[in-house]
Amino acid sequence: MNSKSKNQNNAMIVFLIFLAVLFLSPIFIVFMNSFKGRFFISDTPFKLPNSETFIGLENYTSGIAKTGFIQAFGYSLFITVFSVAVIVIFTAMTAWCITRIKSKVSTFIYYLLVFSMIVPFQMVMFTMSKMANILHLDNPIGIILIYLGFGAGLSVFIFSGFIKTIPIEIEEAATIDGCNPIQTFFLIVFPILKPVGITVAILNARAEKGSAGSGLRYSSFSVYGLIPFTGGIS
Repeated sequence: MNSKSKNQNNAMIVFLIFLAVLFLSPIFIVFMNSFKGRFFISDTPFKLPNSETFIGLENYTSGIAKTGFIQAFGYSLFITVFSVAVIVIFTAMTAWCITRIKSKVSTFIYYLLVFSMIVPFQMVMFTMSKMANILHLDNPIGIILIYLGFGAGLSVFIFSGFIKTIPIEIEEAATIDGCNPIQTFFLIVFPILKPVGITVAILNARAEKGSAGSGLRYSSFSVYGLIPFTGGIS
């Protein structure tokens, strides 16, 4: 490696370090000020805490107590984990049936699910909240079912495209060996869907804390104090 390449590499390293410091400095400033009293945060935001401004973990403890953070975290974790699991399992089964069973009904269901992808959440938010109240779905289990409806369109679309690439001869061989349709799906097809299943899980976990998640937090579901886990929050 000649001297010119070394200089270029050193310059790139310095530039990347500068970017890292630039992006991490706001996080450090917020973290540093979290140990100060609220009056000192605005007066001396860029100074390290000292004996006069340092209040320990008081901001954290009072914030957790006032906002019900522990309960909200529990509800959000429960809803996110189980709704993603339900979406992955049920939409994978739906996509498999739609792809393998060629009929007008399956085609209609597929395009109906695809059409739901283009409907913005703002169009159905108020209607959904009202219907959820009427059907008593304004609870953690009900929210999981609602998320299943929101995630079905995109998930079935992605799973269907992947299932079309799976040779049907594998499933026919499983049937000859004595597997029924349920065994064929869970023992043969579903393990093959693992890569795309992870993609669907990530997309839905982000989406649940995005537009749909924020809408639920500001509706009658806000009693559970849902909090975001991902960068997809709006």
